[in-house]
Amino acid sequence: MNRNSVIGVGVLAAAVVILAGYFLYTRFGGEEMDHFPPVVVESTAASARDVEVKISALGTLDADQSIIISPEINGIVTSIDFEDGQRLEKDATIISIDSGSLKARTMQAEARLTLTRANFDRAQRLRKQGSGTARALDEALNDMRSAEADLAAAKADLDKANIVAPFTGIIGLRQVSLGQYLKAGDTIATLADVDHLRIDFRVSEVFLTEINKGQVVNVVLDALPGETFKGVITAIDPVIDISGRAISVRAALTNESGRLRPGLFGRVSIVTQTRRSIVLPESALVPQKTGEKAVFVISDKGEEGKFAEMRPVETGERMTGEIEILSGLKEGEIVVTAGQLKIRPGDQVLLRSDEEKKTSDENSASDQEG
Repeated sequence: MNRNSVIGVGVLAAAVVILAGYFLYTRFGGEEMDHFPPVVVESTAASARDVEVKISALGTLDADQSIIISPEINGIVTSIDFEDGQRLEKDATIISIDSGSLKARTMQAEARLTLTRANFDRAQRLRKQGSGTARALDEALNDMRSAEADLAAAKADLDKANIVAPFTGIIGLRQVSLGQYLKAGDTIATLADVDHLRIDFRVSEVFLTEINKGQVVNVVLDALPGETFKGVITAIDPVIDISGRAISVRAALTNESGRLRPGLFGRVSIVTQTRRSIVLPESALVPQKTGEKAVFVISDKGEEGKFAEMRPVETGERMTGEIEILSGLKEGEIVVTAGQLKIRPGDQVLLRSDEEKKTSDENSASDQEG
C-alpha cells in the first residue's frame, strides 16, 4: 500500500469517529450535557435586627487632675510622710522642710506687730486729747499695717515648709531623701486623681452635628480586654482643626473599680443612632469591578430547581464578621454565604441543607432495598 493510500485511510477513519461521536452525543446525551449539575452552596435567610450607628475614635486616658509636687521655698527635708504609690487624702502632709528660721521670722514679725499696735493706740489717744498730731497718727497706722503684712508673709512662708496634698489622689515614686536640700521647684513626686479620669479624642468634622455635650461614650481598653467603660462628653472644642479637619472632644470617666490608670490606650465609640436593618454574614458580599457590592439571592422555581440571582445592595455599618444591608434585600430572602466563586448569575444551585437531605433519603432508600 502506497503512502497516499495510507493517508486516505487515516482521514476516512477520523471522519468515521467524528460522525459516530456526534451521533452518540445527539442521540443519547445531548439534552443532559447542555446543563451542568447544580452547584452546592451554603445560604442563610436575611434577617433584620437593631443596628447601632457608631462614631469610632482613639484616645489616651488622663487623670482629671495631675501635678508634680514641688517646694516653693528652699530648705532641708526633715520628714517624709508618704509611701510610694500611696493614696493620699486632701490636705494630707507629704513632706516637711526645716522651718526653724521661718518660725523665728514669724515670732519677730509678731513682736513688731505688737509694738506697732501699741504705738497706734497711743497715737490715737494723744490725738483725741489734742496733744498729738495727725501726721504722728498716720505714721503709727502705717507702721502697724506694715507689721501686719510682714507677719502674714512670714506665716505664709512657714506654711510652705509643710507641703500637703491639694486634692485626693495617688502619689507616685519618691524623688527626694531625708536630709536632702531642696530648692524651689525641685521634683518631690507626682500626684494624680485616678478616681476621675478623662479621655481626649478627635472625630471628623462631618460628625459635628452628631456629637453633643452630655452624650454617653463607650471606651474599650487593650489592657482590659472584654470590658467596656462608660463615660460622658464634658467638652467639645469650639474650633475645628483646619490641618486635619477634626474636632477635639473630651469625655469624663469615673474609675469606680480603681483599675484604670492614666496613660492607658483606649478605643472610643459613640452611638449616634439605632435603626432596624437586615444583617448578613460579611462572607455573603460579592465585590464588583465597579466597586459596588452585591449578593447572590436564591430564587426557587419549583420543579425547575433553585437558581442564583445577582442582586446589588447598599451596605452600612460593619460589625464583627457581619455587615448591615441598607437596601437591595427583603427580610426572609435566601442569600448565598459560601460558594459564590463557583457560580454565575442564573446558575442552578443546590443548598447545602437540601443536599444533605437528598443524601439522607438516598441512604435510607438503599438501606430499605438491602
